[in-house]
Amino acid sequence: MFNNMKIADCHIHYSSNISVDEMAKILDYCNTDIANIVVVPDKLKLSAVQDALILKHKLKDRIYVFASLDASCYFINKKTLGKSMAKHALLMRKLGCDGIKMIEGKPQIRKMLNVPAFDSLVWDPYFKFMEDTAFPILWHVNDPEEFWDKDKIPKWALEQDWLYDETFINNEKQYEEVLKVLRRHPNLKIIFAHFFFMSKQLDRLSSILDKYPNIYVDLTPGIEMYINFSENKEKAVAFFEKYQDRIMYGTDIGTKGVVDGKSASLEEEKKRSDLVKRYISATEDFLIDKQYSYLMHDKDFTLSPLALSKKIQSKIFAQNFMNFIGHVPYAIDSKKALWEVRRTMFKLLLMKIGDKTTKYDFKSLKKACEQLKRI
Repeated sequence: MFNNMKIADCHIHYSSNISVDEMAKILDYCNTDIANIVVVPDKLKLSAVQDALILKHKLKDRIYVFASLDASCYFINKKTLGKSMAKHALLMRKLGCDGIKMIEGKPQIRKMLNVPAFDSLVWDPYFKFMEDTAFPILWHVNDPEEFWDKDKIPKWALEQDWLYDETFINNEKQYEEVLKVLRRHPNLKIIFAHFFFMSKQLDRLSSILDKYPNIYVDLTPGIEMYINFSENKEKAVAFFEKYQDRIMYGTDIGTKGVVDGKSASLEEEKKRSDLVKRYISATEDFLIDKQYSYLMHDKDFTLSPLALSKKIQSKIFAQNFMNFIGHVPYAIDSKKALWEVRRTMFKLLLMKIGDKTTKYDFKSLKKACEQLKRI
């Protein structure tokens, strides 16, 4: 709870091997009542959906899970990619997942996996399945525009190799692809992460939201979003008031563990969540120093908060996500989840992943097997 309002965080990550008690402690410390774990393949794992499902089962109605797509499909047969991804999405729903997280729109990931253009017809069976079943997507599309400028990119992003050149898809090209997908599949149910990286293009985002009623955006930092809002506060406030039913609270709690392999402290996670809460609720400007939390900024800066009404805050903090998702968390099918873990282990052998990765993955997967057997 925050100011007596329920908090549903639509966008959190988690470190590999985090315990149930550790996850509960993070949520409690950050005053988070409900969280949506979004799964992404990390450097040492194909997917961690089995870990997320175990957390979901143990924490009951407190956790939703959006599974990642199957990264191995990009290396097998691209001609059948859409059919394979649709089949995978159906399997994830049967396992007990509540939606799909697409990280493939992040330029670094798209290049690494050699992801086909999203408006390519190879994707159509997947997007048709997601549209026909109303199975929701949380989609990361693009990155801050500073990542293409070596003079403007933050130091922390540079350290993650997120300086993009002409060999990476650019934002505008990828927007064009995604908008073509929406024209073909106008009823897709999507949350665009990080405000669709359109905090400087509110008029453009407004036209998209007007045209596609099932499209939502989340407030998960990039800090540049809040800086952009602060620099054009009057317009930002008007946007939030008009689209108060289409904006969701999100934090990226846990992302440090995914990016760096080292979990953030409880205090760092709370500062991150408090920043989002404070920005939409506070009435006076406040200073954020460069040491405030991870993946923020290289210098101190002042934010001018939106000071939204309690009614709008309550929608953003929880109501909009709960209305979007429309159900309590699906129950997990432990038998199907156990089968999927074993299938992943077999896939690792086929892909002949390097020794370090294979050992790490097998250790984690074996542990998941034992936990799932006890459910």
